[in-house]
Formats: sequence, structure tokens, C-alpha cells
Amino acid sequence: MESLRDIRQNIKAIKSTQQIMQTMKMISNARIRKAQDAMTAARPFATKMLEMVSDLTPEVLALPQPEDGRERWASRLFINHSADPNKIGLLVITADKGLTGSFNAVILRAAMRFIKEHEGQEIFVFAIGKKGRDFLSRLRLNNLHIVYESVGIFPKVSYAHAELLGEAVLKVFLEEQLASVTLIYNDFKSLASQHLVEQPILPFSPHAAHEKVIDREFSFEPGLLEIFKLMVPRLVKANMYRVLLESQAANLAATTSAMDAASKNAGEIADALGLKLNKVRQAGITNEILDIVNGAEALTN
Repeated sequence: MESLRDIRQNIKAIKSTQQIMQTMKMISNARIRKAQDAMTAARPFATKMLEMVSDLTPEVLALPQPEDGRERWASRLFINHSADPNKIGLLVITADKGLTGSFNAVILRAAMRFIKEHEGQEIFVFAIGKKGRDFLSRLRLNNLHIVYESVGIFPKVSYAHAELLGEAVLKVFLEEQLASVTLIYNDFKSLASQHLVEQPILPFSPHAAHEKVIDREFSFEPGLLEIFKLMVPRLVKANMYRVLLESQAANLAATTSAMDAASKNAGEIADALGLKLNKVRQAGITNEILDIVNGAEALTN
């Protein structure tokens, strides 16, 4: 049986851990409101950029475009006939730290499933977050190439991080002739839930290329194609920024929920140990009383 001293030390250690968990919960709660506001502010711009690019796509694809050696620039981003079917991209966004419940595990399981489904292809990985970077690095697969990584950016994501990521994704997509780039991350739904998202982000949806070209009453200077080439990278970066903010908010929400549950569990364990402490102490008192009574009876006899 454990001694009273051992039980008291266990209770002290558990309560100390509980205080750390409560502190982490308070920090996440303080940060999540700011993260939600930034995420909400970024959504309209990314959505409007997508609408503008989709609106102009039929006209751009109908224009005579300069050849780059293989295929027209706009067609590569929307149709990409010249892509190598054996090369694909994978963008994985995880947290930098643990203590987030199943937040990272859900993303990494989806990434592993994706890798197994495409084991016959070369996969160019963009790893955001230390947990995802470390996990994918340890796999040491011949067909897996980590071409871009960014760690330590959460919970202070800025547009500069999105710019670097967007530039890297576009550069590798075009230079390596990737057939597609797939994004896997946790989307923010509410403080209590996050939703796993696995979706292709490149090439863009080709539905707009089949729409009818609209006659407009205005012209573009210096030219529609030049403006389009400026808009598409901004669209990619705006979308990357939105996704990073969504993941950041989901990460903070997951940390808050995990720390709240862990703090409650620690409290329950401390209460159970408190009961055990009382029982051991009462048993000790009872044994002492019995020793005294037995000793008195022995003297009487």
C-alpha cells in the first residue's frame, strides 16, 4: 500500500499539472478571438479574388498568349494539359506543438492515406508546422520530396508567410509540371469542432473556361493578360493566407478544448487520490487504535 507521503506527492504533482493546463487554456482563449477576427477579415478578399479570376478566365483563355515552350501560361493554371501525371504536390498544414487533442493526428492520418494512394507517383510536399514536417521527414520514402517547409509561424501568422508559401507552390507547380496540388488541413468551424479538409488547389477549377465570353463595355490597361498574370499569384497568396488563418484558429480552438478536458480529468484524479488519502489515513488511525486496545487487554490479562 502506498504511504501517505507518496499519495500527497502525487496529488501535488497532479494539481501542478492541472494549473499548467488551465494556464494554457487561458492563453489559447485570449488568442483565439484575435485569430477569429483575422480569419473572418481574410475570407471576403480571398472569395472576391476567386470570383474576379473566374469571371475573367474565359476571356483570357480566348486570347492569343505567348508560348513558354510547352503550353500557354493561363492554360497551365486552369487546364494543365502539359503536366506530368507522375508528379503531384501535397500541402500539409499542422500545428507546431502538441497538446491539441486529435488535431495533428487527423491531418497526419489523411496525409498518410494520400501518400499510400499515390505511392507510384512522385510527391512534392509543402510542410507547414513542425509536427507535420517532422512526421513526413521520418518516413524517408523515395517518392516523397519535401520542397518547402515553414515551422514556428503559429500563432502569429502574417501575410508574409502566405506570400512565401504561395510563391513556392506556384513555382514548383509550374517548373516541375505537377499534375495537381492537394491541400490537407483542419478548417475552423467553431470553438468546439474542426473539420478536416482535403481538396485540390491547383490547377484551378476548369469550369470557368467553358463559360461564354461576356462582351464588356470597358478595356484593360496595359492588357487583360498582363493583369491576369498579376491577379493569379495574388489569388494564390490570398487563399494561402486564409487557409493559414483558418488552421491557426482551429489549432487554438483544439488546444482550448484539449486543455479544458485535461484539466477536468486532472481534477477528477486529484479528487480520487484525496479519497484514497483519507482512507489510508483512517486505516492507519484504526490500526493504531487496535494496537492500543490489544496492548491494554494484554496488560489486563
